[in-house]
Amino acid sequence: MAKYSDDTKELGASRVPAIVLGQTKFSTNERERQKTIHARQGIPTIESDFAQEAKDRGNYLEDAIVVWAIDKLAKIGKDTADIRLHEITEGHRIPDLGLCASLDAMVQVDGEIKMQDPQTKGHMILSGMGALEIKTTNSDDFPRPDQVIQLQGQLLCSGLKWGIIAIFGKSQRLNLVPYKADEELHAIIMEKVAEFWQKVDLDEPYPPLDNGKPYTINLDHLQTKNEVIRIAMDWAKADAEVREWTATRQECQEALELVMEQNDAEIAEIGEYRILNPIVKRKAQPEKTVPAKEAFWYRKFKIEKKEK
Repeated sequence: MAKYSDDTKELGASRVPAIVLGQTKFSTNERERQKTIHARQGIPTIESDFAQEAKDRGNYLEDAIVVWAIDKLAKIGKDTADIRLHEITEGHRIPDLGLCASLDAMVQVDGEIKMQDPQTKGHMILSGMGALEIKTTNSDDFPRPDQVIQLQGQLLCSGLKWGIIAIFGKSQRLNLVPYKADEELHAIIMEKVAEFWQKVDLDEPYPPLDNGKPYTINLDHLQTKNEVIRIAMDWAKADAEVREWTATRQECQEALELVMEQNDAEIAEIGEYRILNPIVKRKAQPEKTVPAKEAFWYRKFKIEKKEK
């Protein structure tokens, strides 16, 4: 699927689920905010290899599944409608909201076709133009909530009244799942997207949650690149020396404790040194209940060599 959204000023429909839900299998609201900020700064985002096989599967199979979905729709509407495929050559936008949808395809139904509503299990009549979204998965046979939100974001941007998610799932079958435009969900999407842009403009992070593995940002473009590398090298050298001397200190302490124990000494003098190893009595503490503490977040600093 071609991407038509501009990450510096637009939120693509595929990124909307993380904004609405806070977190999906592939991203979080804070990751998406950071991605937009980095795009505005001209900093490339290095995408994670997580689920790369799934992404490749979808990209390679998408065109074939589009054809398959159109053929299935033609069979459904054999006596009641003509089905035509419309290719996508541009994004559908809501400029005031900074929202853009890059649809996989659009379907023209000349006449009417009857499909089952996935929510009510009743029947849904489809006519006119609708969106077609392609999904492949090895774990589901029907769309996940985040995928439904993505489709609804596409319907919101395009103004289309219905859409179909064609999902090739774990049963190795192609299921066509129709959805009507959901105005209540559209209102939630617009509210969450407006909040997103406010946080981007104010550089205000989302409340912490388990944001998973953060994006890797390449800083080779910095004018101070050599100075930053030197500082990193100095830190790594100091860290190695600290760990080495910490181990040496512990080994020396254990050896001295053994000498003190063999000579029944708690305090001893040798040469210019005075060694102290007394037994210290800790005052008794009354039993008490430790109050519960809320979870908190902190940064864990580390430098490591990149794998080649």
